[in-house]
Amino acid sequence: MNDFMICGALLYDGTGHPPYPADVAVTESRVAAVAPAGKLHRTGFREIRADGLSLSPGFIDAHGHSDVSILAAPEASGKISQGVTTEITGNCGLSAFPVLTDEVREHLDNLYAAYHVPITWSTLDDYATELNRREPAINIASLCGHNTLRANISGYGGRTLAAAELNRMAELLGQALHQGAAGLSTGLLYTPGRFADTAELLHLMSVLKKFDRLYATHLRSEGDQLTEALEEAVFLAKNGSRKLQVSHLKTALPRNWDKLDRVLELIRNAQSCGIRLTADRYPYIRSQTSLSVILPPPYDAMDDISIRRTLCENPAEQQKTARELAKSGRDWDSILLTASNCMEYAHLSGKTIAEASKQLGMQPEDFCVDLMAKDAPGTMAAFAGMSENNLKRILAEEWVCCGTDESARPFDESIGRSHPRGFGSFPEFMKRVAAESGMSEAVRRVTSLPASVFSLKDRGIVREGAFADLVLFDEADFHANADFTEPHKPASGIRMVWVNGTLSCGCGLDRTGKRSGTFLRIC
Repeated sequence: MNDFMICGALLYDGTGHPPYPADVAVTESRVAAVAPAGKLHRTGFREIRADGLSLSPGFIDAHGHSDVSILAAPEASGKISQGVTTEITGNCGLSAFPVLTDEVREHLDNLYAAYHVPITWSTLDDYATELNRREPAINIASLCGHNTLRANISGYGGRTLAAAELNRMAELLGQALHQGAAGLSTGLLYTPGRFADTAELLHLMSVLKKFDRLYATHLRSEGDQLTEALEEAVFLAKNGSRKLQVSHLKTALPRNWDKLDRVLELIRNAQSCGIRLTADRYPYIRSQTSLSVILPPPYDAMDDISIRRTLCENPAEQQKTARELAKSGRDWDSILLTASNCMEYAHLSGKTIAEASKQLGMQPEDFCVDLMAKDAPGTMAAFAGMSENNLKRILAEEWVCCGTDESARPFDESIGRSHPRGFGSFPEFMKRVAAESGMSEAVRRVTSLPASVFSLKDRGIVREGAFADLVLFDEADFHANADFTEPHKPASGIRMVWVNGTLSCGCGLDRTGKRSGTFLRIC
């Protein structure tokens, strides 16, 4: 029997209520009892003294991308070392399922080549079986990605879907939701989702309404057309389940920073009309995405595999693209190379494009095009362009969760280099929220709030009968250490992490535990 009792910790139960010294008893995977410190007595329970430490529900990453990395690195060190016990994957329109065509399978194999995990599954059921076989350290729930759905229907091209194709896509979404997907995600900046008009997305909203699952969206624009993109998302939610999650809410580029007032007004108006509108955000002002987003047309309409193929096979096209990039006025000092599978250039991770190209004796535009020709799918960059003041204002909103926007990774960089948010988001997010609203509110934002948003039953709270996903931490010492120089440096202050009642490995503090996460089906 896995019976133990955590005694004397300051308990933040996830509700937002004030903390109090408590004893928490755990039997197998669930909390058996909670009582004020010294009032709980259980015969045969192993006692863990936690005086001077804080105890809370395990943190929930509301926006992750560990779909396939969790299979390559099931220890999920970057997540669990900052207290994460559950992650929502399948974000930004990209999920690991369904995989029903050779084209989609090849695309995902190329996209995730660094993980050395063959894409052998087809459905959510198959994926969940494979995930559980690998015994992940954390729980995983997944959205169904619109980009992946669409690619199974019509590939990665830009044509409008016929009525029969729309119906087939809705059928596939329904199958995924029936098997336990948490909802639908879109990535309307990315191929092929960017080709979907509002009518196409509207066709899927009735499926979400039937299953009462949420719509999570990487908006069509986070900058120049931000308000229009948000209005589209609200319109879709009104015609669906009336549950909307805005992914990594931001105002991109300085010329759009003044739009936050209007964005918050639109959100509050939607909430007052009965839309359960929430958002997630990482506590950093550098975003990270594929370096290929800097490329001019026609590359903005291509997926990264097509970009690599087109440039690799055509030196003249490389020269033309470099000339156009040179005229773009890009600030190469503001773009930081964070990851690449290209061995020739992998050592340059952590340098700006300006620094890397200077070291190589190349022009920045030539370096970027050469890198895209060799590894467009695997090259990631961090982009400056967000406002610190707007970040502070967004994090002040009570409906904003924490999302790392990162994949689960080991402490080393064997499967790629993380943005520091992959190892430091939660202590940084909680520090910022606690400074304005107190630690009880900070804990609520990373536990019961995302649990409610994603319908994670009996998670995100410490009470009798809840799953024993728990974090024991030193509140005074809980802080992020990761930065762009050392992005895999673990957070300080985490003492113990339990997932489903089992002391977890991977937190860097007790390697004797077991990986006890599982795939969470939403029903």
